[in-house]
Amino acid sequence: MNKQEAERAYRAAQHLSELIPYLPVNALVDLAMIGNAACQAALAEAKTVAAPVSAALAEIGDVAEVTLLVRNKGAVIASFSLIRMVERFGQFEALMAAVEARAEGLRAGSGDVWAALASARLRTVCEMMGGTQDQEAIDQAIVALLWASDSKARAAYIEAFARFDQITPRLIRLALSSGATDVAAAILAVLSDISIIDIKAMLAHQDHRSFVRLLDIVGLPASMVPDFLDAAARSTLKPSELTPLAA
Repeated sequence: MNKQEAERAYRAAQHLSELIPYLPVNALVDLAMIGNAACQAALAEAKTVAAPVSAALAEIGDVAEVTLLVRNKGAVIASFSLIRMVERFGQFEALMAAVEARAEGLRAGSGDVWAALASARLRTVCEMMGGTQDQEAIDQAIVALLWASDSKARAAYIEAFARFDQITPRLIRLALSSGATDVAAAILAVLSDISIIDIKAMLAHQDHRSFVRLLDIVGLPASMVPDFLDAAARSTLKPSELTPLAA
């Protein structure tokens, strides 16, 4: 598109922005399906966006326009449209973060959206690791992903990975041995419905008896208690005290 064409498209989008409130939904869907980027951006940023228009943009729009749509609080976006966006643009962090923020406020279908997000994020991390299919490497990727997530998203991701049978004793051991005690505590909180605050208190006090009960509730072997006690002991050490242990 040359400069003249770009200016023409921009002016058309400005005119469209003025007309959007007066056009029927079917006409807006048609515009989304055949429009250029400037037209789609105008639709995505409209004061209100109906679900059928969002669905059309999710299927046809480029990542820039789709990201504008997800960030638009006046847009009604069905769960299946969010999932389609993640399928198409899961490698774009700005879009993924916007979908995460939207998913946190969903009432229906949020589990499916988080499952799509988890799958896309895991695929991206594994591709960064050379496209590995090794389960140990996948576990490392999941722990890294959970560790990098904020507390709200972390719980949702844990539930999503649990749907894929990826939350295993081996993964929890890896989180503990990696020093990701917050991740291990969050996993146990999701699996047990026990407050993460209480679980962190068990770690802080190295409460052997409570760990045994907790692991029994979530169906994990009591043999994992030493892993938790070791992790708890490491978490209370000063950096200067960790060097002899690592040697």
